[in-house]
Amino acid sequence: MKSARIEAFTQRPEDIRIVDVPIPEPGPGEVRVRMIASPVHPSDFHFVQGIYYKALQRVIWNHPGVVADGRVYFDPQRREECLAPPYALGREGVGIVEASGGGLLARRLVGRRVVVGGGPPNGVWQEHVTIAARRVMPVPSNLADEQAAMYLANPFSACVLVREILKVPRDGWLLITAAGSALGKSVVRMGRRDGFRTICVVRSSANSAELTKLGADAVIETGRHDLVDEVARLTGGQGVGYALDCVGGKLASDVVRCLGLSGRLVLYGTMAESPVELQPRDLMMPMTRIEGFYVGNWIARQSPLKLLGVLRTVKRLTAEGLFETDVSETYPLDQVATAVAASLQPGRTGKVMLRMG
Repeated sequence: MKSARIEAFTQRPEDIRIVDVPIPEPGPGEVRVRMIASPVHPSDFHFVQGIYYKALQRVIWNHPGVVADGRVYFDPQRREECLAPPYALGREGVGIVEASGGGLLARRLVGRRVVVGGGPPNGVWQEHVTIAARRVMPVPSNLADEQAAMYLANPFSACVLVREILKVPRDGWLLITAAGSALGKSVVRMGRRDGFRTICVVRSSANSAELTKLGADAVIETGRHDLVDEVARLTGGQGVGYALDCVGGKLASDVVRCLGLSGRLVLYGTMAESPVELQPRDLMMPMTRIEGFYVGNWIARQSPLKLLGVLRTVKRLTAEGLFETDVSETYPLDQVATAVAASLQPGRTGKVMLRMG
């Protein structure tokens, strides 16, 4: 079967290769999924560059003084290792369960269309993938393959960030950077539905009209306007109570200055790949908070009941159309390097999709 893989960390999409590997057999409690489609997320390229691996090397529980063999782990209990290449890429997608390795749940899934939450080293950019049955979820029959392929990452994260972490209240102000992303547009729709106000921060006008149509209360194009000046004007000098940033760098530093009294900023991405510079009193005087979010570690800390509740919310809001994402380009698996390069183009307004079958 075909598998999209890298042999070592790289900055070049063209180093992603299609390799022929044996079709895997599922073990106990696992299923084999024949993949149909998978989106290309920015986070997929992080596994190509080694962003996660290098960041985890800096985390205290991976300090070389306590981990003598040099391995790095996602969690302080050191149960989930972050491996270096070679490995198969791709974090989520949709497919058909075609075989079970045994177990009640695995057997019940055979023949069903499911969304797969995978990731390296056993990514989903392959024609077939084996995975624990508990890590797949049946998707509604009326959901198109392309939308089903994106059922987990962005919708799940949007729900968690807005409803579980920030708990944005009705009439509250939420500022979100890179708002033209799939997650950003989902947050705007959630604001319109739930009654909180959104300030969308974008670099240019490429997504401004669409964000306004979706229900954004304001769109600030940082290529034309000063962010802090505009937020002060929009909020009457009170600032925003809540903010989401996936860019980092100077933009995140400016977002900190947009926070009002006891405001909260959650960092969930690093598109700028540069540090956030802070004046300590920009936090002290308004008593604001900055926190980080990584969905894998958030999930690991929740009870099965909590996760089931979030997934039910995602399913309900998906049925309402809140998470529908435009697909701008579709490529066969053979053209994975081209697809990844296309996904990295600035100003993109739609998602890039890979088709396996």
